[in-house]
Amino acid sequence: MSASNQYDTHLAQETVNLSNGQTVRVRPVCREDGALEKSLIEGLSPESRRDRFIGGSGKASEKLIELLTDNDHQHHEAFIAIDENSDPPQAVGIAHYALDDDGHGCECAVVVSDEWQHHGLGKILLQHLIHSARDRGCDTMYSIESADNSKVKNFARTMGFVCKADPRDYTLLTYTLDLHSPGPGARAAA
Repeated sequence: MSASNQYDTHLAQETVNLSNGQTVRVRPVCREDGALEKSLIEGLSPESRRDRFIGGSGKASEKLIELLTDNDHQHHEAFIAIDENSDPPQAVGIAHYALDDDGHGCECAVVVSDEWQHHGLGKILLQHLIHSARDRGCDTMYSIESADNSKVKNFARTMGFVCKADPRDYTLLTYTLDLHSPGPGARAAA
């Protein structure tokens, strides 16, 4: 069995406890999650939507949802956190990465519903992405963010990302993580 298959099987589904005592189920995204992702995106505050989509609209188009749920587990990986205690169950966090054409780097994005922020869910979702990217042999993970996005600055630093200004656009920052160095996203020894 390949490393990527071991990872996918190992993390097929997991219940995690957050710092506020609530639990969520984290699992890989599938095509059927479109309505859950759409609801999460459209339920974000204007500030969170702007931060996640760098000024994008509050509406999630069919094309966007199609792209976000196209999780082939090789070039695109995504995880969803579901609050199963709500009726109906709802997505409260989503994390994605897409491999660059050369397969050495991947761009990532994490979004957590406003009312679920500051309880460790973003960190859990990002750790899933980091583990998956490492298992697939990626060298770096990066995120391009608005320079106005103050939430990501400390979060990225605590996760081991290094920040650099985009030389082509002063309104953007690139946060990069070397996936070969141990850090907050590294797996604990068994």
